[in-house]
Amino acid sequence: MNLEAYENQLEHGRHLAARSVRGRYAPSPTGPLHLGNIRTALLAWLQTRLAAGQFILRMEDLDQPRVKIGSAERILYELRWLGIDWDEGPNLGGPVGPYDQGSRNDFYHAALYELKREGRLFPCFCSRKDIAQAASAPHAPDSKALYPGTCRNTNAEEVELIRRQKGNRIPAWRYRVPNHVITFDDQVAGSISQVLHQEVGDFVVRRADNLFAYQLAVVIDDTLMGITDVVRGADLLASTPRQIELFNALGFRVPQFWHVPLLTNETGERLSKRDGAESIAALRDHGASPEHIVGQLAASVRLVPPGSRLSARELLEELDMETFRRKLVEALGKR
Repeated sequence: MNLEAYENQLEHGRHLAARSVRGRYAPSPTGPLHLGNIRTALLAWLQTRLAAGQFILRMEDLDQPRVKIGSAERILYELRWLGIDWDEGPNLGGPVGPYDQGSRNDFYHAALYELKREGRLFPCFCSRKDIAQAASAPHAPDSKALYPGTCRNTNAEEVELIRRQKGNRIPAWRYRVPNHVITFDDQVAGSISQVLHQEVGDFVVRRADNLFAYQLAVVIDDTLMGITDVVRGADLLASTPRQIELFNALGFRVPQFWHVPLLTNETGERLSKRDGAESIAALRDHGASPEHIVGQLAASVRLVPPGSRLSARELLEELDMETFRRKLVEALGKR
């Protein structure tokens, strides 16, 4: 763990965020991009370019067992083919790299150390089965499988006893959620509130397999990279209060959030890699042009009329920030 490097990049990130808008697209290299992924990338790119900001590409390869060899390179190629460019990223470098999560563990360790030092974390030996059983027990306070607080108040001696009883199992580290409400104004979804301790409970920031949780990693990366605006799918809206709690706990500036509607299939289900959604490569192989795909995606959120064919740069030139935001609000509200 290099605390000096962490502090230096934190200061650099703050300086960059104060100078200009900085947006990002952060795909996971776990398979080919499909139209839903690309639409989010296009919208994130448009928001940043309309604000005359810097666009950052970051590979979220934190969960290494799920990473597929060659996926990162394929993502870079397909984004370029569609006309989406970036100012910093894995292939370009930049002032706040590295730009892949797999190389940023020292920063996550430094943040974990800070949270531990302030008493905001506790080791947890509970398995998912333990938590599910506690949630389904008679007189359980909530039917959802929220963490019941089993390890929340254990002292050092009790922790060591539990460790031995569990066969020296490595604990996860959970964030000790305070008793308050997180409220924020999303640029697309509007005002959002979540009673964090009732709706989420104490959440994991480092897993028992020693992998850092997304909730912590994304907060550290966005802050150290100076990200001012986060455009991403509405499926991540419910996890945002957890991230805001971590931003605040670490003394970080909270970025603006833009949670955009998800692209769905004919039955109303969101597209996903897991379900075999058609990839950009497949569409390209069947003769689709970048202009056709960009036009189709822009029309799906009412930025252009149906049937439009235009490049990403031509689409950018047709828009202004007010129209862009209003169309996204309308698209999300009509789903």
